[in-house]
Amino acid sequence: MAILNVNNPFTSDKLSALKVMSKKEALTILNDANKLHQESPNGLPKEKRIKILEKFHRLLLKNKNEIVELSSSEGGKPIQDTKIEINRALEGIQLGIHAIRNISGEMIPMNLNSASKNKLAYTQKKPIGVVFSISAFNHPINLAIHQIVPCLAAGCPVLYKPALSTPLVSKKIIELLYEAGLPKEWCTYILCNNETTAAVAKSNLIGYISFIGSSEVGWSIKKNMASGVKIALEHGGNAPVIVEKDANLNKAVPQIAKAGFYHAGQVCVSAQRIYVHKDIIDSFVSQLNLQAQLQKTGNPLHQETLVGPIISKTALDRIDNWIQLAINEGATLICGGNKLQNNCYEPTVLLNPSQDSLVSKEEIFGPVICIYSYESTEEAINLANASPYIFQSSAYTNCINSALEFTQKLNGAAVMINTHPAFRVDWMPFGGQGLSGEGLGGIEYSVQEMMKQKLIVIQQNERV
Repeated sequence: MAILNVNNPFTSDKLSALKVMSKKEALTILNDANKLHQESPNGLPKEKRIKILEKFHRLLLKNKNEIVELSSSEGGKPIQDTKIEINRALEGIQLGIHAIRNISGEMIPMNLNSASKNKLAYTQKKPIGVVFSISAFNHPINLAIHQIVPCLAAGCPVLYKPALSTPLVSKKIIELLYEAGLPKEWCTYILCNNETTAAVAKSNLIGYISFIGSSEVGWSIKKNMASGVKIALEHGGNAPVIVEKDANLNKAVPQIAKAGFYHAGQVCVSAQRIYVHKDIIDSFVSQLNLQAQLQKTGNPLHQETLVGPIISKTALDRIDNWIQLAINEGATLICGGNKLQNNCYEPTVLLNPSQDSLVSKEEIFGPVICIYSYESTEEAINLANASPYIFQSSAYTNCINSALEFTQKLNGAAVMINTHPAFRVDWMPFGGQGLSGEGLGGIEYSVQEMMKQKLIVIQQNERV
């Protein structure tokens, strides 16, 4: 029997030891979930779904402090940011309840020609089937809500597979769902290795796959999944930001610093590539350097900490390697560039890395911001759009014409004007394009993705 040791990334202390599920066990659970869907194709009654989620909301609120501390301990996100995360999670449950109330079909016009005479037509929304949710480590509270609540709201059984580095919070969340009255067969916690994950993901008993993680793994899952299965892939990116010479730097710089260093840069829409007009580059660099120095790095359980540890030593070494390579390839190190104790990395700013450096081409997933100088808006847009990763992008300007130009020409599933690319609220659509993924997140959008449409047509007899 395989055992997973869960360790605190800052202290390296062992937090727990959990049994890893075998492939046979996981496939048996999948078969049971599919049987459940076949026997209850409409899911739990909507009234029951609402009551369960309402009680779940109360229980999560009651256990809020315990879950925040557990999440910060296992994932390393600073506790002040984790408190914000759980508030988002609570709001996400409410959005799920709202989504249940909005599940509806539509009337289709008939009697418009001879073929449609005396016909009644309407659509219904039905659960798509078993959902396999494969999650990431970086937001263990909110990702569990985003990958479980929509499934239950849509009426789908869900198998939830957490990241192996942060499995404790989601386990607790699912236990609270059971306490709220959810029958256990409707949501199953699957702690398994990559081989077992791949075996479940390629089964034709799956109706929908929700994946959050690396593009390499995500596209591999899509390549091998069974025909007819629907999938949402949320990968990372290397979010671009353009700062025009008329931008308000007093507002832009602190926002960009937060978006680049938040959770040690371990965020899929972290601000990574910043294109700054040459006329203000010196001022921008100076102000960002100061903001980097203000980022208190250390124990995530301390209230004053702004930047916590990197999730693993392997990730820490990769980040450092990419930074040193970029410097060797011509980047100027403005600040940072050093490993710290307890698996932390110094908030780092690089000026004008080569476009061929890994920090320019790939997602670094670390507390690193790269600044590039540009002369014309066209040049900045072309540089920002050169990446195959398309997620959220941003531009700062006080000119309305420039702002509108950015909304039209800047690549992005979302384009932010005068705010950072990591902005998100949970009722908006959220998802990547290009190598950053496909499909939509956002609680209510996910519910719609997890439903299939059925058209009903009734021929009415004419009165004799």
